[in-house]
Amino acid sequence: MSGPRVPTTKVPEVRRANVGTWAGLVLITVGTAAGTFLLDDRVNPIVPGLFAVVAALECMIALHWWRSTRRRPGP
Repeated sequence: MSGPRVPTTKVPEVRRANVGTWAGLVLITVGTAAGTFLLDDRVNPIVPGLFAVVAALECMIALHWWRSTRRRPGP
């Protein structure tokens, strides 16, 4: 059971910063997974897979955050 919704007044700069943070987190983990997979042929295959799983989880959390901010009533 969720509590009462509190209207938030976020300025566009804050929303842009939040989106940029999520994008940066995902790009860093995807880049690390691709880099370890493509550049090091002796790496254990589990390592890039773990980074890919982390990137997928970050994408799911970011999408949940984005959808929840879109559902909130505006100012």
